[in-house]
Formats: sequence, C-alpha cells, structure tokens
Amino acid sequence: MRRRLRRLVWLAFLPVLWLGWGSICPAWSSASPYRETLDDGDTLLVVGDLQRTSLAEAWLLRREQNDAARRRVLRAMEDETDVAGLLLLGDLVFDGSSCGDWTRLDAELDPQRERAMLLVPGNHDYWGLDAQACARLRERFPSLAERTWRTVRFGELALVLLDSNPDVIGPGGWSAQRSWLREELRSLKDDRSVRGVVFAMHHPARTNSTVTEDDDASAELVELARETIEPMLVLSGHAHAYEHFVVGARHHVVSGGGGGPRVTLLEGEARRHRDRFEGPSPRPFHYLRLRRRAEGLVVEAHGFRTGESEVRRFDRFVIPWPER
Repeated sequence: MRRRLRRLVWLAFLPVLWLGWGSICPAWSSASPYRETLDDGDTLLVVGDLQRTSLAEAWLLRREQNDAARRRVLRAMEDETDVAGLLLLGDLVFDGSSCGDWTRLDAELDPQRERAMLLVPGNHDYWGLDAQACARLRERFPSLAERTWRTVRFGELALVLLDSNPDVIGPGGWSAQRSWLREELRSLKDDRSVRGVVFAMHHPARTNSTVTEDDDASAELVELARETIEPMLVLSGHAHAYEHFVVGARHHVVSGGGGGPRVTLLEGEARRHRDRFEGPSPRPFHYLRLRRRAEGLVVEAHGFRTGESEVRRFDRFVIPWPER
C-alpha cells in the first residue's frame, strides 16, 4: 500500500518537475547548431531513438534504462571512417522541451560534432510545451525552421526526409508536405543523376512491435510514391527494435536501437508482416551503415545484445539500383 501511494505521489509530481525544468531553461542555456551539409564520404550512418528512459517509464512501467548501451552505440559510430554524416531517425530525447534532455544529448554527440547531422523529427522531440520543443529543435537543426521535410543528396542517392507527425504540423502542414512530396518525386524521376531514392521518417509504416502498430500517416506518404518513383528503402524508428521487411522491390527497415527501452515483437501467426531478419526480441542495440556501391545500396546493421562485449555486424543486404 505504501509503495503504491509513493508511486502516485511521484506520478503527480513529475509533470510539475517537467514543466518547471522546461520553462527555466531559456534563461541560462544556449545550443550550437549542428552542421547539416553532408561531406563527400562514402558511408552514411543511421541511428534512431537515442532517447533516455524517463523516470516514469523506469520506475512505474519497469522499462529498461539503457544509458550505457546508448553511449556504446555512439562510441562505435565515432570509430567509423569515410563518413559523409549521420542520419538521425528521431526521438533524440524523451522530452523535447527539456533543457536537461537536450544538454545531455549534446554532450554525448559532442565527439561527432564535426560530422554532418540530418534529423527527421520524432514525436518525443516535439513533446512538452510546443513553443519550447520547437525552439530546441530549430536552434540545433536550423533547416527545420522553414519546414520539417526536405531532400538531401548523398551522391547519386536522394534522401527524402519527411515529418510523420501530422498532429504536430497540423492539417495545413500535412497537406503542404503531401503536395511537396508529389512534386519532388516527379522532379527526382526526371533527374538522370539520381539512381535511387530513400525515404526517412520517424514512424514506421510497417512494424511487428507489440507496443505500436503500423503508422497510417507514414503509410500514406509511402503510398504517394507509387504515382512517380518508388523508394528503394524506407527508413524509420519509433519501434525500439530492428526489423527488415520487403514489399516488391521496396525495403523497409525499422531502426530504433539507439538506446530507448526496447520492445518485444509479435511472433509466429501473430506477426503482421514477415520479417527478413530472424532473431528473438528484444533485438540488438544498433546503428546502420549505408554505402553506395556499383551493385546497389549496401545496408549493414552493427550492434550488440545485452551481455555481449563486442559490437559486430549482425545483418547485411544489398538493394540493387532500380532500372531508370
């Protein structure tokens, strides 16, 4: 009884603590923007869901706290060479309005500060007081101030970075993104220097997660591509796992292994989709390595399970360049 009462008191107190921490932040903190222009390297590193587990999640829901694992993933990424930049699949922090969450993340990313950082915003990045959360994002990723969707070139690959948060950008923003995407894909289809297209968004159009379902908004964006040029690869996070699905010639990879509390996946006949990666859940903590090669786009997953001492490659596949 006493333990339950203590939990209820903490649950009532946490929102006050959260709002206070967010509101005092602007008076004493400032952040340096990350560079958002890719270098000429041959490798793009991808990681999703670096967020910390909140006190409420850890204490009330008994979810795992993975601070050490997150730092280990980032250290392994630091050791990579010939890197054009990092693609961050959202949910960098638990509370987007929290100065403490962002300051902690900035410190952990500091060893890679010289590298380019591209972000597709996650729902947690927008959490808290909207004005403060958006301010935290924009001061670190200035390109998001104009709009939160864009295309970035990675050699002959076009990275189409999308915002899968319609509740945040609103009906007008969602309609604008859809219209932009249609026109952008038509332009990419006519651009002979583009050999392939990759979509990146936070929420997965497909997942076997037991915590979240297939995201209709993301599926809507993917479906728009059928009118023009299909993406070779659709990258997403949100589900804290590693999953690989194939629909026709299109590959879907869910990469949410940056340190958020991992989820279990549906198995057997309960699965919504056939996963090309066989293995128990929770899946390894991990990041992705994308490389452009003559035969196509090489995708590798590098990481470790709880208790493993070595960061290793645990999955690899090649997506052939589509015929143009």
